[in-house]
Amino acid sequence: MIKRCIGIDIGPVHLRAVQIMSTGRGFRIETVFTTQTRRATDFLPDMLRSLFGKYGFDRRAAVAVSTPHDAVFFRNLETDAAGLDQLRQRSSAALENSFPIPPDQIVAQVCSSHRSSDDKYFVLAGALSRTSLHERLNLLAGAKIHPVLVEAPVFAVHSTIAANHPEIGTGRAIIVYVDESCLTLAVTADNDVLIVRNIPVAPPSGENLNSMQDALAEIVSREAQITWHRVFGAGIEQNTGIYLLATNGDCGYLKSLIEQSLDCRVTIVDPSADVKTPRDEKTDPSVCVAEGLALRLLAPGHTNGINFLAAHNDDTGKPLHLKKELVTYAALAGAIVVFLVAGLFMKLSRLEAGYADIKAQIRRTFQTTLPEEKNIVSPLAQLEQRLESFRKDYQLFASYNPAALGPLQILRSVSASTPSQANLEVDDLLIAGDTVRITGTSDSFESVYEWQRLLQRVPEFTAVEVQADQKQPKTGIVQFTMLVSSPIQEQR
Repeated sequence: MIKRCIGIDIGPVHLRAVQIMSTGRGFRIETVFTTQTRRATDFLPDMLRSLFGKYGFDRRAAVAVSTPHDAVFFRNLETDAAGLDQLRQRSSAALENSFPIPPDQIVAQVCSSHRSSDDKYFVLAGALSRTSLHERLNLLAGAKIHPVLVEAPVFAVHSTIAANHPEIGTGRAIIVYVDESCLTLAVTADNDVLIVRNIPVAPPSGENLNSMQDALAEIVSREAQITWHRVFGAGIEQNTGIYLLATNGDCGYLKSLIEQSLDCRVTIVDPSADVKTPRDEKTDPSVCVAEGLALRLLAPGHTNGINFLAAHNDDTGKPLHLKKELVTYAALAGAIVVFLVAGLFMKLSRLEAGYADIKAQIRRTFQTTLPEEKNIVSPLAQLEQRLESFRKDYQLFASYNPAALGPLQILRSVSASTPSQANLEVDDLLIAGDTVRITGTSDSFESVYEWQRLLQRVPEFTAVEVQADQKQPKTGIVQFTMLVSSPIQEQR
């Protein structure tokens, strides 16, 4: 079964992301993204969104993200079995004095534990403030990314080493990880991280790189011995495995210095030793944290670590915290309802004021137009009735109504449509409303019907009917009566 996961490493001056596919034959890196974020125009939410739109990352894949180095605190505690149970249950009483974080802000988890004597346990715990966690989650939410794992960088590095150098899973070893501003030392035993130390260092410079690596090698040698002795109570054993990883990728000179100083076997970590890459290219060591985050999701039992998001969700699921959240949400909901109701009342008040103003304007217009009307009940309806009365009065006088067809226009249309060759005489022409009645004589029926056809072609007439026509036997003259309807007058 194919599964894809994404690791996102967000640092103070960089953004790195790796998408890894897991199949039955192992892991394969599909997509890698890395960039610097030092410019003032860099906007992280936009850059994170571009991973899925521009750079081809799968939005359906589960996402793991790293925490800042300086936001995570590690403490080694010595306790008994009962105390270990309390620590594993993240008891605030057991941890509130262990970290420089206010007790109500602590999000903590036990990373590992091993027995140091018959009744004592040596425990490594990590903690992050709730505020720092929310800041990281809000940043991702701005890009519509919702991670399922929030992990400390050192455990992501451990996952990358375990996947590419599986020999670290047995025996004791030291992890040395150097990024832009921090040296991380971790001691492992049988695939468990027993102690973690983050030591600030100056960023590397191209002009005095060798001298800085000399100083760095001296720090690594001294601090590694101190750290090892604190865990095991003895010096570093000869030929102990040290796994070295630096984001600048230039570790050869530093490796030789550490080997000379500690008499150990130093391995430069290759993030693509066992994890396949497109076209079998070498993976840049700078993406080791992002690669390890994706591997933590793909193989959760491969290495141990901390999921600060899961620890936070477990804490907020407790009844006391749930009650606080419910009270907060209820207060916010109540405030929103109050503002909505107040807004509706303000809008209603504005509408009522506008309606009253419009009614006053209508009344003033009515009084100006019809000053003789004293009984004002419904101004609009009364104006409409008065206008309809005026309209009917005006229609009685065609000359005053520009839309009506006047008598002279009717006579002109009738005369212009009379056949020139026909012997037609009009005895009477009556214009009444929308009907014109023509009475006359002709020498034949053909002349009458020819005139009817000509009148039917006039656009102003909608209907022309011959109602009566008869021929006198003695004289042979045809008498007829014709009715013509005016379309304009019908439409009024």
